[in-house]
Amino acid sequence: MYPRLFAFAWLCVLNLVLSVMAVEAAKIAVVDFADEWTKVDALRQTLDVFKVEYDDLTKALEGGQLPFKAENKIFLIGSMVTNNPGLHQNLDKNAKAIQDFVENGGIVWEPTQADQNEANVDWLPPGLSCVRSDRDSPDFEILQADHQLFNEPNRMDQKTFEGWGHQGWPTVWEVIASQKGFDVLMESLGQPVIMEAEFGEGKFLMMAIAPDKYYIAGNDGNTKDMAKLFMENLLFHVEEFAAVEADGKLTTMWANLKMW
Repeated sequence: MYPRLFAFAWLCVLNLVLSVMAVEAAKIAVVDFADEWTKVDALRQTLDVFKVEYDDLTKALEGGQLPFKAENKIFLIGSMVTNNPGLHQNLDKNAKAIQDFVENGGIVWEPTQADQNEANVDWLPPGLSCVRSDRDSPDFEILQADHQLFNEPNRMDQKTFEGWGHQGWPTVWEVIASQKGFDVLMESLGQPVIMEAEFGEGKFLMMAIAPDKYYIAGNDGNTKDMAKLFMENLLFHVEEFAAVEADGKLTTMWANLKMW
């Protein structure tokens, strides 16, 4: 009798956890592309390795549409997505959809993009600007070491970002040359590397590093291992941000994945 009760109780708990995970997973929308330099669709591959479900809007965006669902609260744009001219152009064409998404409580993440593809991020709202450049650098400084991105679930300091590489590119890839309206979390020789800005009820998170690409296609084990840790922190951060509602913080899918 007891083994049956235990098995039934375990099944109930498992079903509850899976149902929470499924609800949270539906909040993530992505666009990704295997660019000409890394040749990998690293964001999709990373989420698949982490067993994180997502709505892939790449095909829809290729057709000119960005059909966010009501439950989408996180929009992740893969590194170097704008190397695809159609995706780049259609992100700009859907600027209002992206701005409305954030204003209504969503969070958008855009990491490294080549400046020859996307120098100025045209889909940002008035009052915010991000201009990318061609400078790459192994030099950087974390300005806000207490920020959640550098602490949960993994403690990450300067050393953990040092020595990253893909082919000849170092940790900072296509540094942000200028910006307006953002709070800078990491910089390289006085120029932004990681920065965020609140807009309405949501947030834009911009980076000049490519942890998705470096995790999947990094030069060495250290690059891949440290980039993986940072991708875990990124997912934890965006999912917790998206889970904050009127009643407080809800359990995030990533927290459940780490538990089980």
